[in-house]
Amino acid sequence: MSKDNSNRLAEYGSTKSNTPALISGGMWKDALLAISDGVYLFDRRKRLVLVNSQGQLLQAKGEKPLPGKSCCQMFWRTGEWGKCVVDRALKSGEKVEFEFLPAGEVESPVFVTVQPLKGEGGDVRIGALVMARDISDLRRAEAEAIAHKSFMASIADRSPDEIYALNKDGRITWVNERAERGNPRLLRGQRFIDFIAPNSRDTVNQGLSLALSGKDTQAEIRAIRADEANRDVEAHTSPLWREGEVDGVLVFLRDITERKRTQELISQSDKLRAVGELAAGVAHNLNNSLTVIKGRAQLLQMRASDLASQKSLKVINEAVEDSSKTLRRILDFARRDAVQEFGPVELNELISSSLEIARPKWHRESPELEIKVKILPNSPIYVNGDLAELREVLLNLIFNAVDAMPDGGMMELGTLGEIDSGCFWVADTGCGMRAETVARIFEPFFSTKGKRGTGLGLSASHGIISRHGGEILALSEPGEGTRFEVRLPISDKVSRLTKSDLTQVNTTGDDTDITERGEENTREEVVSST
Repeated sequence: MSKDNSNRLAEYGSTKSNTPALISGGMWKDALLAISDGVYLFDRRKRLVLVNSQGQLLQAKGEKPLPGKSCCQMFWRTGEWGKCVVDRALKSGEKVEFEFLPAGEVESPVFVTVQPLKGEGGDVRIGALVMARDISDLRRAEAEAIAHKSFMASIADRSPDEIYALNKDGRITWVNERAERGNPRLLRGQRFIDFIAPNSRDTVNQGLSLALSGKDTQAEIRAIRADEANRDVEAHTSPLWREGEVDGVLVFLRDITERKRTQELISQSDKLRAVGELAAGVAHNLNNSLTVIKGRAQLLQMRASDLASQKSLKVINEAVEDSSKTLRRILDFARRDAVQEFGPVELNELISSSLEIARPKWHRESPELEIKVKILPNSPIYVNGDLAELREVLLNLIFNAVDAMPDGGMMELGTLGEIDSGCFWVADTGCGMRAETVARIFEPFFSTKGKRGTGLGLSASHGIISRHGGEILALSEPGEGTRFEVRLPISDKVSRLTKSDLTQVNTTGDDTDITERGEENTREEVVSST
């Protein structure tokens, strides 16, 4: 060993024991001293024989390690290990690794590795090499990486879009919180295309193929909700890059169902504005003509001498009056701001009179159709409203029920008194409707009848009930029929009557048979063609 190396060894500490055996040559010693980690060399008696400058800095409380210092006196010795780690390594012959926080004001984690040193035979352990590394920068970087990952995950989860990560096979590998919230069926490993409506799958497959080739795409498609209903979404596909290569696809979906619905409503509103302007002009001209007809009919009625003529002229006058009210309703529907005085309307009488008006129409249009009508009356219930307008609503519901049963069926009508409102309903055993259809049935110009429907009947009915301060609801399931419920404010002009017993009702006409159903207050009409 050179003189220079001997002086340096004396400076950092030495013992009289196995120092030459542990350090064979100045080159190895210089290499140990140059390592950036803390280096501590112990002999077989676990006494320190060499430490580099970084090792001195790591020594607790700035204490400089002294030659011959025991390993158990070093800064990593704590009571939680039970015994000296160097001793453990020498006895087991295996490397020992652990991480700990040295005592002090500043917490700087240190990772310690204890490697036992064996002699030439391999069985004799001549000492141990301890490497101590300050990993505070590493742990800080890991914490920053975790915080950054959490921040990015938070951004993804708070995004207004649904985000999906797909592998090259088109299977879902990750979704953000918004995508997971409304689609519990979206499990990892499933095919993304299975959650797309059939008529949009070609578009989606094309977009995924382009994304895998490194191109972005955008399209409006229809996706499938968890309840099997379709929804309109805006889809953006982008390649998912990893280490310079496309490893999958990122898909961003934004639900635009309500936006498209709003756009449709705006378009329908424009149509209604045009219809309103047209209706105002037509109604004005027709009203002038009806005024002349009514005036002449009243004069003829006053001069008529026979009873038959007077009765016919009375019917003409009533028809003209109803026509005038219809024109006023058209104008009210167009304006939507008419102020109208309402009076008490009895719901059971409303149902009876509406059925008498509606029956001839479905007889005439469908003479072979058999419709059974079940009436569930209640005690007299008076609501606040206009009889002609409410009759128009009920007639619309009755005709819709008949149209929903092309092969015949049962139509049920009834009334119910509630705390602050009176309710009447019309139910049928027809084909029923899907939820997405029910959500749109009150929209103007929306119809399920094809060319036979105008799409204005239920819209007008909804407008009438809204002006009455009431509500109209539709309950339906495919194959289970449909039930419309209308609730209106109770009239404060008439006290509610107590429930009275129903007597058997006989109707005029050969095509109707009404029978009493005892205590259930149920009347059943079997209507067939004659």
